[in-house]
Amino acid sequence: MADQKVLSTKAQSGDKRAPAEGPSNEPKPKKQKKAKGHLANQLSPEEVTHIVNWMKTTKIQGRNCFYIEQKDRGWVCNLAATATKSGEPKYPQVDIKRFKFAVTQKVLVHQLFWRFQNDGALIDLSPDMHISHLDKDKTYIECVQESKDMNESRKYCHLFGWYKLKPGEARARCPHWEKPCTGPPNE
Repeated sequence: MADQKVLSTKAQSGDKRAPAEGPSNEPKPKKQKKAKGHLANQLSPEEVTHIVNWMKTTKIQGRNCFYIEQKDRGWVCNLAATATKSGEPKYPQVDIKRFKFAVTQKVLVHQLFWRFQNDGALIDLSPDMHISHLDKDKTYIECVQESKDMNESRKYCHLFGWYKLKPGEARARCPHWEKPCTGPPNE
């Protein structure tokens, strides 16, 4: 009865808030994940060039190798591989706090390198677009921006070795003619 009196006095006073109830059974809205590439896109083309040139000429502390370097099949990132809490492999990230840019978080190396190779072009952040690795070995950072379906089909090229030229074949079976998949030839 006292609860009804409180509700009616709130209504009379013009209080438009909903009456207090118990805990809501409605699920809380999930935080929307930011699109992959949003941090790399916040950097200017000049900042991207500065970071990539720094990675090409700076050795990783405690190791005798550069952050990125040219090898037989393309550019390689030498940062140590990491994993998520569930054990999923993570792509290498570079901490760019040292540069005093507006972006101070870690940025994915392959996204920075893709922007560098494409004259600072922005990454398309729509959910159906991906930055795909061309090489089976994910330390190689030669990438292309393409649809999610093309990205998935590259995984099968790498899995089944369709990038390899088989004896008696004039061309590898990789269906990605414009930007063919690559990988170790003798694996």
